[in-house]
Amino acid sequence: MNIDIFKSTPVLNELLRKRGIEGDAELEEFLSPSPKLAYDPFLLANMHAGVDLLLDAIYSGSKIVIYGDYDCDGVTSTALLMKVIGSLTDNVTYYIPSRLDEGYGLNKSAIDQIYQDEGEVIVTVDCGSVSAEEVAYANSLGIETIVTDHHTIKDVIAPGIVINPKAPEDTYPFKGLAGVGVAYKLALALSRNCEIPRSLITEVLELVAVGTIGDVMPLVDENRSLVKYGLRLMRLGFKNKGLRRLAELSGVDYNNITSTNVAFSLVPRINAAGRLGDASLGVRALLSDDDDEVERLCTKLMETNTKRRELQQEAFENCISLADDELEKGDFIMIEADHAHEGILGIVAGNLKERYNRPVVIVSPNDGLLKGTGRSIEGIDLYSLLNRHSEYFVKFGGHKAACGFTMETENLEKLRASLKEDVAGLLADNEKLFDRTIEADMDIIVPDTSIELARALELFAPFGAGNPEPVFRFEKVQVVDWKFLSDNKHARFSVMQHGSAIQCIMFNKAMDVYSLIASNKPLTVYGVMDINRWKDRENVQIRVLDVEEA
Repeated sequence: MNIDIFKSTPVLNELLRKRGIEGDAELEEFLSPSPKLAYDPFLLANMHAGVDLLLDAIYSGSKIVIYGDYDCDGVTSTALLMKVIGSLTDNVTYYIPSRLDEGYGLNKSAIDQIYQDEGEVIVTVDCGSVSAEEVAYANSLGIETIVTDHHTIKDVIAPGIVINPKAPEDTYPFKGLAGVGVAYKLALALSRNCEIPRSLITEVLELVAVGTIGDVMPLVDENRSLVKYGLRLMRLGFKNKGLRRLAELSGVDYNNITSTNVAFSLVPRINAAGRLGDASLGVRALLSDDDDEVERLCTKLMETNTKRRELQQEAFENCISLADDELEKGDFIMIEADHAHEGILGIVAGNLKERYNRPVVIVSPNDGLLKGTGRSIEGIDLYSLLNRHSEYFVKFGGHKAACGFTMETENLEKLRASLKEDVAGLLADNEKLFDRTIEADMDIIVPDTSIELARALELFAPFGAGNPEPVFRFEKVQVVDWKFLSDNKHARFSVMQHGSAIQCIMFNKAMDVYSLIASNKPLTVYGVMDINRWKDRENVQIRVLDVEEA
């Protein structure tokens, strides 16, 4: 890797500057396939205490229970600690609550079950920071606890050992670790104090990469190092049999696996089990070394994901007319989905948010209450919006882009009216609130595109939250050789400018922009520079995100 090329090429230099990458050392770290950026796990508050308690439990033969969450981050975290702690003791098991019956985080019924099963130490992963009452209850039963988590802590914090980079007064240098990242730090700290095979500590980086990408954590700083190493292991053929078989069944070429492949192929299939029933299906698939069992479990994950997609599509189609009706009354969409499967409502809310470019909340009946899940657009902080009306909620949590709550049915109409009024106020202050805009990193002309530039851009990966793919704007271009693909949702074409042409592909929106294409007017095209690889051939292409009149 010649960093002088990146410093001397204007396009690359500008993109790096916009990402805040300056100086040779920082540039080399950003582009390196073997980044060095990582922090001592003992910089996390309470790590020494957590390791001491765990070692005492291991050496005394106490029964340890890993208490996880039902999403991809929680499943990978659970599998990681099961592997690492399991290399030191056979007396370790795990518990993942049901999304549908128990909900997120620690609960007293689960603690009772763990107590009956003679569990003596609970190690939470991806949850537990604010479970003060539940941790105190476990302690009252004689169960010791170690909380590992990465969620924001506001007013209440669990007593005892809490390992969370976002905990008050924690001075860990990077706050963006996923739950699986914190679990890995615990495993790393443990390995400094006892004999854990170095190969195992390396192997579980695949799980760290999948969980970090799955939880949409920023792929910067230490996360970038962890994910790069995890992806490199996957490209070498995977150490984890479950992940490898899941990739194969998903049609992913693991030799060229990317963060995008992980996000759209592996993560949904691991998540599907928790959405529709039993998240431990994913844990078992990630823990097994038996080929027949791996095949059976991964096939089940594939089938569960297919079922999830069917339920999701059905619910989405049923919600469209309800959303249309809601929009006639105001710009906050609140839908009652009485018969939809609760596990897929968050995804449906996200799909509706994309379709209408409005904040969306879907509520459904749950044990005499309403359970709601919401997704929001750029520019509208859903957490702040809902928090204004906290008196309506029995339970409420989330962040600016996504929230969940439970509430009494009788408060629904009051909440709906209040939220519509709130959004009307936001729109009055900003008339462009609902305009769809694509922010380009920079303008470029077609003659300046090349396979060499596209190869250099690949070194900006892994792409994701905090490090998106660079988006280029081509102004006043002509679209030629348009060809619809499959069911007219996709298209191939070329863009011409200054006597040069470049191949393009557009997914999902081809029919939406075709009237503009057919007008033969000069157009502005927004897109990402890719390399199209087919057999032994490579050529540069633009993956077009949007087209507008110049």
